[in-house]
Amino acid sequence: MRIFTEAAQMHFFSLPGLIAVILIIIPNLLFMRKAQETKPDDLETASLKVSRMEFWSRFMLNFVLPLMGYETMGKYWMYAAIVILVIYYICWIRFAMGGCFYPDIYLKSFLGIPIPIDIFNCLYFTVVSIWLCNFLGLVLSIDYSVCRLISATKAYHDLKTREYI
Repeated sequence: MRIFTEAAQMHFFSLPGLIAVILIIIPNLLFMRKAQETKPDDLETASLKVSRMEFWSRFMLNFVLPLMGYETMGKYWMYAAIVILVIYYICWIRFAMGGCFYPDIYLKSFLGIPIPIDIFNCLYFTVVSIWLCNFLGLVLSIDYSVCRLISATKAYHDLKTREYI
């Protein structure tokens, strides 16, 4: 599999990686500021250690994908990433149309999938890393996904028990 033989094919820059990172960040920039107004101050998420691991793996992932370029794996992985991105955008649009109520990020399921914004975010990074044959990106995306989903699940359970839901 080409993803494991990437070292000989590495370039310094990946335009598809840069585009992939920018496209996944756009909805966060558009909607999260408004959503922060309705975020509970005492929202229970994962431990500080998991939160830090999530932050650093996401931070490094945003640099690894654009700055480490390789040969792409094939168009099917690119199409899968596009489908996941479209579903991710649909989830954000639903969130915005619902008034950007922060708990909806966790509590509004999509096609029966709980915490869809987080799940499709994690899937997107994993599929893009595979498509770009970026092994380090894949390792970081798996680390980010595990930490993000632990934190999101904890927030989901916390919000589920609240009175206003």
